[in-house]
Amino acid sequence: MDAAIRLEDVRWSIGKTTILEPVNLAFAAEKMNVILGPNGAGKSTLMRIAAGRLKPTGGRVLHGDRDVFGLDARALARQRAFLSQHVEIDFAITVEEVVLMGRYPHFARAPGREDRRIVDAALEMVGMAARRRQIYPTLSGGEQQRVQLARVLAQVWSDETPPPARTIFLDEPIASLDVHHQLQILEIVRGLLARGCTIIVTLHDLNLAMRYGDRLIFLRDGRLHDVVEDPGAVSTDLVRRIFDVRATALDDDGRPMLRFYL
Repeated sequence: MDAAIRLEDVRWSIGKTTILEPVNLAFAAEKMNVILGPNGAGKSTLMRIAAGRLKPTGGRVLHGDRDVFGLDARALARQRAFLSQHVEIDFAITVEEVVLMGRYPHFARAPGREDRRIVDAALEMVGMAARRRQIYPTLSGGEQQRVQLARVLAQVWSDETPPPARTIFLDEPIASLDVHHQLQILEIVRGLLARGCTIIVTLHDLNLAMRYGDRLIFLRDGRLHDVVEDPGAVSTDLVRRIFDVRATALDDDGRPMLRFYL
């Protein structure tokens, strides 16, 4: 397996409280790596460390063969982007201006023609080009999430052939969205693999993770419990151990899915 990012004995604690036990983990390049686990499992902490946004209290994070915390911040921002769970913007800024924020690592004083072109392309990709002049806070939750995804795309956009290595981190990108918008976001994200991107995403919905993911990474109580290389092979025993629920395996037109019950 080609690894985009490796965690070596990574751990994190606050005082005497351990949030993340030592983790050794590789994220597969140009694949959709899905991190799963119950609330408080350490998913967001693991993701922030892997992205270089939170320095671990032990161990190291390698992007390629280099420690992420030794990389130049601007150079790092051009090759990896991060979408947080909650992005609050409550002032009068247009959709286009929000997406243009993703281009900040690419220009010094003012955006150029190429930056504007990439913003246009990113908005087109997420289906929000027609709303480019709309004030961002007036959008629905699903529309705002698509705009934020466009911002992330604009940050690591590349038209090179072959494309350079880029990683997109998405922390609960479909939380609080209706079913239509959940599927819409995941379809867009899944399509980024064909553009040479590596995806690292946290999800709560195990069935959606099995449908869209390539590798499933299970955490519980700050510990790495299992990595499933075949999303269709998630066992009901693993579900019980991670989520404290029972599950029945079903078949949905050839695609495995689970039904949960206490």
